[in-house]
Amino acid sequence: MFDDPRTKARTFLESSSIVSELEDVLNLLIDEKPDDLHGFLANHFLHQSKQPQIASLILKRLTGPAGEPAVHIDLTVALRNRSQRYNGLTVNLSSGKLNAQTMKDYETFVNSPSLATIFNRVDLFDHTTIDELLANFRSEHVHEVPKVPKVTAPLEPESSTSEIIAEVSTLKLPATKQKPVVSPAVVVKTGGAPPPSQKRTTKEIQPVEVIPDEPEPSSFAGQLLITGISLACRLITAEIQQSNLYRLIQLPSVTNPAIPLPIIPILQSGPTYPGKQSIVKYYMLIPTPDVVHNEEWIFKLHSIIQNLRDSLTTAKGAILQAGYSTDDGCLVYSMDKPEQGLDILQNAVNTVCGTKEHWFDYGIQMGPYEAYDYTNGVYETMAGVTKSPDELADTYTEWINAYPRCIMIIDPFRHADKPALSRLCHRVSNRCYVTSTDTRRYQYNDDNDTTNCHLINLDNAPTVTELIQRVNTLRETHDYALGLFERDHHEVAQVHLADLAVGFGCRFLKLPGLLSLGGQTTSVILQRLSIIRDELQMNDCEQSARPKQHEFIHIRSALDIPDLEMPPTSTNTKNKDKKKRP
Repeated sequence: MFDDPRTKARTFLESSSIVSELEDVLNLLIDEKPDDLHGFLANHFLHQSKQPQIASLILKRLTGPAGEPAVHIDLTVALRNRSQRYNGLTVNLSSGKLNAQTMKDYETFVNSPSLATIFNRVDLFDHTTIDELLANFRSEHVHEVPKVPKVTAPLEPESSTSEIIAEVSTLKLPATKQKPVVSPAVVVKTGGAPPPSQKRTTKEIQPVEVIPDEPEPSSFAGQLLITGISLACRLITAEIQQSNLYRLIQLPSVTNPAIPLPIIPILQSGPTYPGKQSIVKYYMLIPTPDVVHNEEWIFKLHSIIQNLRDSLTTAKGAILQAGYSTDDGCLVYSMDKPEQGLDILQNAVNTVCGTKEHWFDYGIQMGPYEAYDYTNGVYETMAGVTKSPDELADTYTEWINAYPRCIMIIDPFRHADKPALSRLCHRVSNRCYVTSTDTRRYQYNDDNDTTNCHLINLDNAPTVTELIQRVNTLRETHDYALGLFERDHHEVAQVHLADLAVGFGCRFLKLPGLLSLGGQTTSVILQRLSIIRDELQMNDCEQSARPKQHEFIHIRSALDIPDLEMPPTSTNTKNKDKKKRP
């Protein structure tokens, strides 16, 4: 009796509510009378199946375009009674940051059995659990980095042949592309401060407190995979849900998503490039909010670059035509003064766009660690010209006053020079974004009064959940302008940076230059932004994709700086007295 097939079928069907649900959908089918009967039934039951589960994480080792190791991330997902392999993304790691030891750590990390099985039968849509597992795995592989104490180095006369010996053997200084040149009069031991400039002389020895505050190094090789895996899970979720990544991660506070303003470096300079100026690393162009909604600004940008290339080939003292673009996709001019780069950009923009229309603003990014003299505690702005941090703040103020279209200054000082940064913000933040690529600027409460724009990056291998938490914290605390970028040669998000920036409500998106391999990524990101802009205008409203006009939040100095002359505040400026903030 119990072996009767009809009895088995009845028992099986009665164990669930599928029969009544079928009756309901058939009645609904008769009422609606759709043209596509199968499509109607498919749509009805599509979202009633079990949530997709991750069956396996697949990491395939590849080789990047510059010979660096790369890993492609795929997921096998069990959904609707079948397993399917979904394409994720490729993470490229910088070859310059991998030596024999870190390469061994990287291979151990990628081949870790615990990583391969970390998501066994985890709900793909449960991103909180996924990112918690990744964060726990990351914490198990992080090597502790010893903190670098302060070092006091003496200033010695130029004629002295004494050796400058570092008191701490573990001291590391920021790496530069230029090999250090050791003069016969000064010997520098490994781990010590660089030699003093041979263009200065001193009459007596004076103690100078030097704080070697270089950004923390990568904690372990392959750490960018953590961010890549977290992002791959979001991408595959958006694919299964037939949505877009920026919609999936859109924060509740971003009620009207808009296209971020791209920040694109055009000229590159510094100590390792031709010319005397040594403080400015990048000269950048930023399209204005009024023009970013169409494609014409991109054509004008390429015309500006071509104008600069044409003038570079005939410029007096220009470097060879075959080598005037850098690995970061920028052009190189021989500059004797830092302001010369702004003049070059301004002339090219005026030639292409005219002087009546406002198409582009300017931005400058400094190289404070490359230009800093650790022995004398000063910045070398030009060959033979040095300035103290306070003097450099005054110089920056003069530049912003002389070039009103320069609306952003990035990394003006080292992290240790907070008083000078506060002084600069007090003077210019009512008409200029002062920001930093150093993640410590927004990780500690004592840095909240030193910038009016936060640049968020993928350092320290954050998961997407951690990025969202970081953005929410910054927005709730100060509501400063936000920007997003990836470190040079850290290719994780790549084209998906566009979706992240829109979903997070970022004001800016910092990109590589257009004249290198990174330029290909920049072009693809700009194309993706155009697609998102069209989708927003079609699905939301015509004006939704347009960014608002610039609103500069004035940071009043938290320090007691007397007799600072303040320029008049523009109508688009928000004044906030940081001293009174609880």
